[in-house]
Amino acid sequence: MTRTINANEDLDEQIDSIAIWIGYSKNNDYELKRRILYLNKAYKSTLQIKNDSLKNKYLSKISLRFSKLKDSSSFRNVNKISVRLSKKLGDSVTLANNYWDLGAFLSSYKVNDSAYYYYYHSQKMFKEAGDNYSSGRMLLNMAIIQSENRDYTGSEVTTIRALELLEPLGKNKQLYSCYNNLGVVFNELHEYDKAMLYHNKALEYQSQNDEESIDRENTLNNIGVVYANIEQYEKAINNYTKALRTRGLKKLKPPLYAKLLDNLAYSKFKLNDTVGVVKLFEESLHIRDSINDVWGKSMNLLHMAEYYDTYNDTIKAFEAVKEAKDLAEKSKNYRDLLKCLILLYKLDAPNKDQYTTRYLALTETLQEEERAIRNKFARIQFETDHFIEENETLSEQNRDILIVGSIVLVLGMLIYIIRDQRLKNVRLKLEKEQQLANEEIYNLMLTQQNKIDEGKRNEKKRMSEELHDGVLGNLYGIKMNLAVLNAQNNADAVIKRETFIEGLSKVIDEIRNVSHELHSNAIDANVGYVQLIEDLLSEKSALHGYSFELLADDTIKWTEIKGDIKMNIYRIIQESVQNINKYAKANNLNVSINSDGDFIYLSIMDDGIGFNTNTNKDGIGIKNIRSRVERLNGVVEFISELKKGTTINIKIPF
Repeated sequence: MTRTINANEDLDEQIDSIAIWIGYSKNNDYELKRRILYLNKAYKSTLQIKNDSLKNKYLSKISLRFSKLKDSSSFRNVNKISVRLSKKLGDSVTLANNYWDLGAFLSSYKVNDSAYYYYYHSQKMFKEAGDNYSSGRMLLNMAIIQSENRDYTGSEVTTIRALELLEPLGKNKQLYSCYNNLGVVFNELHEYDKAMLYHNKALEYQSQNDEESIDRENTLNNIGVVYANIEQYEKAINNYTKALRTRGLKKLKPPLYAKLLDNLAYSKFKLNDTVGVVKLFEESLHIRDSINDVWGKSMNLLHMAEYYDTYNDTIKAFEAVKEAKDLAEKSKNYRDLLKCLILLYKLDAPNKDQYTTRYLALTETLQEEERAIRNKFARIQFETDHFIEENETLSEQNRDILIVGSIVLVLGMLIYIIRDQRLKNVRLKLEKEQQLANEEIYNLMLTQQNKIDEGKRNEKKRMSEELHDGVLGNLYGIKMNLAVLNAQNNADAVIKRETFIEGLSKVIDEIRNVSHELHSNAIDANVGYVQLIEDLLSEKSALHGYSFELLADDTIKWTEIKGDIKMNIYRIIQESVQNINKYAKANNLNVSINSDGDFIYLSIMDDGIGFNTNTNKDGIGIKNIRSRVERLNGVVEFISELKKGTTINIKIPF
């Protein structure tokens, strides 16, 4: 039952009505439209309250309810009003809750950088208010966003900060989420022992949680994934099966149920147990299609493609991986897209080069995006802290606060140095794994190029032999016949035949030269690697409108040089060209590669705008080049002046 609020009614009746309408909006027995209607009544009545503190209290509650009901426009409107009122009142606790709600709303729409920004603001306010529980929850939300965006080391650090606040409070549900996130992070970092440890720790806290949830089934699936990654498929199947026994899971959480079916089918397939595997895959795919789980569908189709390929059903395998690729591209699921390209490389032989090129380009793009994401999260924290420090300095001008701030800064730097030292090992391991992956990709690319070059050489050799053994033989026969005819005494005939013989001799000489040249070119075994570099320069110069010249020492036997050296030289040139494209505004580019038998000398020169090497800090591109050269025990020199172009000289030992 509802009633209209008159202006003459007292405040208590008005507040009672607001509370009743908010309560009605929470009633799941009402249809959504009716629940939103009640919430709008509560909102309009709240605006009439003259006490700003009380008004803000209800505005905060109403904005949260609009968010829960997926009424995004109403949520943003009410949340904005509450934020403005919280700032006016200096109500930092309500403002922290406003930012929490806004971060959760943005996170649900995958606007992760903005969500992280508001979670971070909220965390700072809760921390200042001494609310360790809410502060810990904000840190957990931030850590999950970092994990979803592949900033695994950052997510680990943030999760540990959350644990430090939540463990003394005994909040089992949040502690479960922390350890579950750590398990996911270390699984992605391929540290499977740690991943298993944290997932089991998560199960311990889940068992102590009285609330009904699917946390146990989710963690069983995660443990199964870890076992599958270390190829212990029987243990993986046990965990998937245990989770699937949960009554009503399909109705309660269809995405998790479908994921478990897919993972179970894939593990059975890996154990060569094909009984019911296709049925499991198809049931999982049907559920994911019905709930529009695009990411889940692409992984499902990849598993099916691998299954069909293993059992030689190439047509079904190709159809499945093509559909997976289309879904991955539309949803920007780059993890699955890379796997699709690898499988298509195997299945679609005529287009191998296309998939290799796309794989390399996508890998490079992902590396840049991941660096940008990590920098973005760090920048959000830095800029927020910087803003807060400026406000404190302007508002508090006494010596005691400055001393405390200095002490905090020193302690923060010490903590940072200690944590940074611990994280360096993780980063080095990741860089090594990335280097191995890049080298493997490069070797695949070089192998393909060598096969193409080998075909060209064989064809040239065949043409050489045909010219020499076939055409030249026939011409020699004609020449001898003409010589016999020339024995006749007819003066005109003699002159004509002499002319024919001379012309045929020239043709023979020309064909012999062509034959020798073709045969000589047929034995050039080093063209593959140089051709790769030339293709790279040609592609980039065509896109950005400048000329290039490549001078490569043809005495270098690239087939005898380690793949790691060749891969890093290729990447150095690629990084240099990328910098030129972004900043140099060059018209000409010259690349030369020489060797004296002990060292390889690489020079990259452009006529762009240049830069001041004494004042400019190294960007990411230059740092990457220095890192690669140091890894090869080489030396690098950057020579540049403003408006006089840039030259990079590199010396690398064999």
